[in-house]
Amino acid sequence: MKKKRGLIVGIIVLLLIAAGSVFGFQQWNEAKTQEKKELAAKEWITAIKEQSYEKIPQLVTADSLTKAGYTEESIMEKYKAIFGGIGVSNLKIEYKINAEDILEYIATFDTVLGTISEIHYKTKLVESGEDYRVDWTAELIFPGMLSDDKIRYTVDEAERGEIVDRNGSSLALNTITYQAGVVPKQLGTEEERTDKIANIAEQLGITVEFIEGQLGQSWVQDEHFVPLKTLPYGADTPMIEGVQYQQVGTRAYPLREAAAHITGYVGEVNAEDIEKDPTLQAGDVIGRTGLELAFEKELRGQNGGEIYIETVNGDKRATIQKIEKQDGQTIEVTIDSNLQQTAYDALENAVGSTVVMEPKSGDLLALVSKPSYNPNQFVVGISQSQYDEYNNNENKPFISRITTRYAPGSTFKPITASIGLESGETTVDETHKITGLQWQKDNSWGNYRISRVSETASVNLRTALVKSDNIYFAQEALEIGEETFREGLNKLTFGEPYELPLSMEPAQISNEESFGSEILLADTAYGQGQLLMSPIHMVTNFTVLANDGVLTYPKLIVDSETKTKEVFKKETMETIKPMLVEVVTAPEGTAHELNGHGSIAAKTGTAELKKAQGERGVENSLITVFDANDASYIAVSIVEDHRKVGNTATQLIKPVIQYLEILTQ
Repeated sequence: MKKKRGLIVGIIVLLLIAAGSVFGFQQWNEAKTQEKKELAAKEWITAIKEQSYEKIPQLVTADSLTKAGYTEESIMEKYKAIFGGIGVSNLKIEYKINAEDILEYIATFDTVLGTISEIHYKTKLVESGEDYRVDWTAELIFPGMLSDDKIRYTVDEAERGEIVDRNGSSLALNTITYQAGVVPKQLGTEEERTDKIANIAEQLGITVEFIEGQLGQSWVQDEHFVPLKTLPYGADTPMIEGVQYQQVGTRAYPLREAAAHITGYVGEVNAEDIEKDPTLQAGDVIGRTGLELAFEKELRGQNGGEIYIETVNGDKRATIQKIEKQDGQTIEVTIDSNLQQTAYDALENAVGSTVVMEPKSGDLLALVSKPSYNPNQFVVGISQSQYDEYNNNENKPFISRITTRYAPGSTFKPITASIGLESGETTVDETHKITGLQWQKDNSWGNYRISRVSETASVNLRTALVKSDNIYFAQEALEIGEETFREGLNKLTFGEPYELPLSMEPAQISNEESFGSEILLADTAYGQGQLLMSPIHMVTNFTVLANDGVLTYPKLIVDSETKTKEVFKKETMETIKPMLVEVVTAPEGTAHELNGHGSIAAKTGTAELKKAQGERGVENSLITVFDANDASYIAVSIVEDHRKVGNTATQLIKPVIQYLEILTQ
């Protein structure tokens, strides 16, 4: 009996072990199956997400491909053609597998029209041999799509916004220009054809090889117009035998060279641009420099259009994405086009810059850099010879002198005077006894001496400003001392970036945080040393002279906020301003030749660039001039190497003052 009971227990134990083994195997098998499903789903999602379409044939069942009418090759090409054609990028996918082995995923991605959010996909994971694969249908390209459907898209191009001045006049606009081309049959044959093509190449500045290449394109027929060259806006259309012209759209800059360093220009996108921004397509134009670049997003707007499924009969089955176009914004700047052109022309053959500003509002009325370039040439594609002509020009027309930093020279003396007056070290009545045209503090300066232009034995503040005496201001700076002098300078905008859509280094007082020598302190007082300011910095900081000591920050966009700060006391400016008026009205004043051009105050300056004491270096001429009555304008002009030009900034700014006086009447 005991033996029988033991046998039964043994059998039960064996049965339990066997049952456990079967259950364990089932659990293991189910886990392995689930792993295979997860792997199949992950590989499919990864292939779609990374757009690795060459992997798709190995991830779908052969039966589903056959049923859909596709081969391994054609399914890859289908994905490449559709997703590549509509510019799919930045794919984000979330997925899950439900209890019925259904893979569900939600995709969000960008196309040429913008972002498509949350497209829902669903497919069955099917056992295929030892693995699982996707049961593929065309709905895995886009839901609702059938195998013989196509994806189509249309683009409704946004119109680029214009750049206009304060009066609504266009600085950058969309208009038409002319495209030169030929009709092959009108070229004749043999020698006649050869001669005509050679003449056309010479007249249009292109090569015979280029023309032959254009004529050799597969689509060309005898009666087709074949484009050869798009002419810049405003260019002539010369009569050339065999050449015809047709109108084409273009971006244009009516002020040409006069405003090129403000507007910049647009150009066609390249492969690198498209890689950075997949919404761009070949043939699109984007801002390359200037305001066109700074406000690219606002100016370009957004194209509209529709991506849809088209049936084999050409009918629209379903819309995938539809976006209304948004034309670019109009950018309104503070520039006055007529003043801009006047200031550009006034510089004549000089190399330099003129900047005009409203001291109360901060509006920049003119920003001129000369020499310049014609931005319209870059829009249509500048030739290498034209580019080389600009690039090899010793006066460097591509440099924006609006933002180039210069030594402000004697135009800076009113600032030194203001600091001195407020520190108490400078007074109106104090007189300096100065002998000769050169001076040094003592023998510790070695061979270094400060020079002045005119010899005056007794010099007070009024005389020093009217006759522009360097020695007086050098001596004043030494009395003020570096700490107080720097404290006054730091109330201005040295080291501060401006909120302007222009690339510009901040103004600087010196290379280091301290002068390190009395000589550098003295030189800085009359606008030299290591002092560096762009014309925009100068006109901004000098607003204190016209604004009763209040500095107004510059702005270039209409309706942007006016920012100011008080730098000097009103009483200080009331002391200095009459002296700056005398710079113009007094016979001995350095700007006396402007007398009679309006109720103006001014300060002239020269900044000498020399390598050694005693040599005569290149000398830049500068002037600051402002309306002495109601501060309606302030202007700064710089002429580089004025001795070579034969004119000073004071002489060349006269037409600008005349225009401003008329404008502000």
